[in-house]
Amino acid sequence: MGKVISSINVTPDGFADAKYTIAYADFFEFTHDLLADTSTVAFGSNTFEQFQNIWPPRLNKENATEWQMKMAKVLTDISKVVFSSTLKTTTWNNSTILPNIDVEYINSYKQEGKGGLIVFGSPTLVAALTEMNLIDDYYFCMQPFIAGKGSVRLFDKLNLETPRSLKYVDSTQLKSGVHIIHYQRVY
Repeated sequence: MGKVISSINVTPDGFADAKYTIAYADFFEFTHDLLADTSTVAFGSNTFEQFQNIWPPRLNKENATEWQMKMAKVLTDISKVVFSSTLKTTTWNNSTILPNIDVEYINSYKQEGKGGLIVFGSPTLVAALTEMNLIDDYYFCMQPFIAGKGSVRLFDKLNLETPRSLKYVDSTQLKSGVHIIHYQRVY
């Protein structure tokens, strides 16, 4: 059985914005551990385009660190899906564009045992999947910033009829000051 996992950076005041992210080697080691049981990475269009502009070029960058090269290789090789009604084409290897969230497609990762599906960032997608009860595990990567403002507050537009209960699993404190809190959805 696979899982649907969300790994999202967030500030204590609720902003999920890449500019408030500390990404050092220890953060990427944590990310690689998550990717070990994952067969596909899912994105919303904005996060996908950010990743597409950052990671493939790193493969050819002479002064990239070892951990940057490792992440660039993994993200290029792994299957990727972007849920977007506006994005029509991509040049990133192993990428598929779906115009909307397909519940059967997402549930296939749980039922067919083809490995997990992980969502990186993509706060609008995370909110939509939360509303649909599709995310099994949440990794909130608490960044050590009070942003005060940003492009998106996590779950700002979430529209739940009833609250979703989460069960605390564990947490990890990175040397960079990032605190990763792992919760599972209560079924």
